[in-house]
Amino acid sequence: MPMSTPQAQDIKDQSKNIQDILEKIGWYLTFALIPSGQPYFGLFFLLISKLASLFSRKKQELIPTSASDLPRRAGLLFIFLLVYMFLNSFFSKQPINSLLLSLALTLVFYFYFFGGQRLAFADRKFLTTCFLLFTCGGTLVSLATLIRYFVLNLSRAELFGGPNSLGTLIIMYTGVGIGFLLSRGKPYSYFVFPFLTASVCALLATQSRGAWLGFIGMLFILMVLNYKKKIALVFLIILLIAACLLVTNPKLNDRFLSIFSLEKGGNMTRIHIWQASLNMIKDKPVLGIGLGVFPAVYPDYAPPSAKKDQTFAFAHNIFLQMATELGLIGFVLFFLAFALTYFLAYKLAKSGNSFYQGIFATLVGVLIHQQVDLPIWKTNIGIGFWLLLGLSVGLYAMEANKAGNYQFQEFALHLNKGNNGKSN
Repeated sequence: MPMSTPQAQDIKDQSKNIQDILEKIGWYLTFALIPSGQPYFGLFFLLISKLASLFSRKKQELIPTSASDLPRRAGLLFIFLLVYMFLNSFFSKQPINSLLLSLALTLVFYFYFFGGQRLAFADRKFLTTCFLLFTCGGTLVSLATLIRYFVLNLSRAELFGGPNSLGTLIIMYTGVGIGFLLSRGKPYSYFVFPFLTASVCALLATQSRGAWLGFIGMLFILMVLNYKKKIALVFLIILLIAACLLVTNPKLNDRFLSIFSLEKGGNMTRIHIWQASLNMIKDKPVLGIGLGVFPAVYPDYAPPSAKKDQTFAFAHNIFLQMATELGLIGFVLFFLAFALTYFLAYKLAKSGNSFYQGIFATLVGVLIHQQVDLPIWKTNIGIGFWLLLGLSVGLYAMEANKAGNYQFQEFALHLNKGNNGKSN
């Protein structure tokens, strides 16, 4: 006997509610666990929610169109890059590995870069909860890092991964967390100083020099964007305290000074990796060696002065990584997509919105670090970074829609005249 219409509708509503609950749990877990580099629990629930939607008639939510073409162009550039990765895999020295990595990156981009764009249009209370969990997760990570460092007497602090990966995560959750706390006003803004202090101490304990430089860059951006506000003084005080610790602590001081020495801290090893990367580019300039092939071919391209028994997973520079593995075509697509996304994040930051400033400063800090390391090329670390890129594109599109059907120049003027971003 066929089911009555009211009963069928009830089942559809229940199915939709379950999917929504699973999706929310996925996002909550993602934001809470990104600071620790363990976002896979969130991805698990997002996958279940997506699979459940395949067996229902729930309408697929699309990314809303924008009054500006720039967000759409940024998304298209990344789509072109992903398509190129698949095509490039057939010319790779290890086609199966390249195809699998392309599939993994496509999955990450679908859920986080493009999912981040959809999130920008989500309910404000939901987003506020997400970033509150993100900030609280970052605080716990800083405290756990310091406790493990001192109790276990570690040479370098680490948590669920290496010190450099932790350094990138600290930059990520600190910049966004500062922006979130400031944007919420009092009493949240009172927690900026202790939150930032804990982050700085944890970062120093990692002894990740690239992360130190990225963190300095992130705070510098925040100071420049807020130079007329009292909070800029707080950032300056924190930097001075960190500088004092670097000068007075022999271990930290020696680590910092090693930045300027070719003989200390593995600097020569990085130079060898970069030389090998350039040799790969010379050999395969157009199509590259293939996605994920770098560690397999590194010994063949390493300079004579490099140790022969060593191999490395990455080029330790994000732009060299793209050029070596995907060639000139992939590099150009990647660079254009990156440049446009960062431009959108910059325009948002210029609006005066503290939350947008935090996102932009974070993206700059992480990018600085990726010039000498490449933690974001690991999926567990990269998820947070790609999510922030997607959010930047989505938030720009949202603000463009709020501004109406202006041309881009009028929209930029609208932001700069004091759209204080009350939508965070």
